[in-house]
Amino acid sequence: MHRLSLLAALLHPSQLRDALRPHRGGPSTRDALGGALRCGASVALAFLAVAALGRQDLAGYASLGALASLYGRSSGYAWRLRLMAVVGAALATAVAATSALAAAHAPVVAELAVLTLLAAGATAGAVALRTGPPGATILVFAAGAGTAAASDAADVAARALAVAGGAVVACLVCTGGRVVDRGPRAAEPAPRVRDVVRAGTAGGAALAPTASVAVAAALAGSVAAAAGWGHPAWAVMGAAAVLQGAHVRHMGVRALQRAAGTAAGVAIALPLLGADLPFWAVAALVVVLQTATELVVARHYGVAMLTITPMALLMTSLGAPLDPARLALDRALDTAAGAVVGLLVAVVAARPEHAGPVAPATAGTPAVPTTPRPGHSPAAASPAAH
Repeated sequence: MHRLSLLAALLHPSQLRDALRPHRGGPSTRDALGGALRCGASVALAFLAVAALGRQDLAGYASLGALASLYGRSSGYAWRLRLMAVVGAALATAVAATSALAAAHAPVVAELAVLTLLAAGATAGAVALRTGPPGATILVFAAGAGTAAASDAADVAARALAVAGGAVVACLVCTGGRVVDRGPRAAEPAPRVRDVVRAGTAGGAALAPTASVAVAAALAGSVAAAAGWGHPAWAVMGAAAVLQGAHVRHMGVRALQRAAGTAAGVAIALPLLGADLPFWAVAALVVVLQTATELVVARHYGVAMLTITPMALLMTSLGAPLDPARLALDRALDTAAGAVVGLLVAVVAARPEHAGPVAPATAGTPAVPTTPRPGHSPAAASPAAH
């Protein structure tokens, strides 16, 4: 019976009002600006590095590695470095795994199986390490990028190295302030990773979302593949992102924001994709869009999708020329399918205590888990994920 009540609540007009309402909490303007500039600088330097090596075709992969800068933003330098190193290694591994499948011309079912395992594993890892947003979604995005056609083992290795290099750049940029920073963040000791995992899994709550993510990822990817859409990883990512909500009503808000924001973002991306912009123009746009995303994502997830969508599509276009209209349509349809499937799985799997407050959730409800991570201030957490 509570599932029928949940469905009724998800269809209530107040859900739309909540999806339109900006979040009043989140990080301070100074913290948001600092995080945005560090992320933008990491992506920009990653682009410069691969271009200097004459491998502009790897720019998208290097920029993916640079997105490790999104993790540990409010933590002390020592823990931030450890967390970013773990994330960077995970991103490189995910890209290597899916690129190897692409090089081997593996069937779609094998690709979906690996994407599902990566989505579930990344969710478990993000919860256990208490990373906060963006959680597992960046790893799924990276894995999806790896599914692009690869010629041989050398191509696979080059992609993985580009991702790892981008992560190294992010680590240097995001911890470089330690040299001049004498505040408490610089002096804070780093906990051991295994201790954080133990703390995160205490009480058996940490791995609870993993089964739902696995089911939703498999279903969403299968729907996208069966429909003939070209990027089922985006459907997997959409399902995983929606399931990061604190409770089902909050997930409904996230689904609305992600699907509608992506559709609007596609309209922005289409003329950019069709303009046949030179490499440096695309690189500059990606940096600007990523920086803007970090400035607005904590205030409104749907608005952030207006910059996330064209940024993701431009990054995808760097690897190989693709039909702009098809690419944009795939993004909109895959994302919508992932959001719907993720929400349906959440409703089916929900227990009464997961329904959320009587009044539908606002977009700013904090994502699971709510336990602060080492060196992290709960007030600084962003409610959204890419």
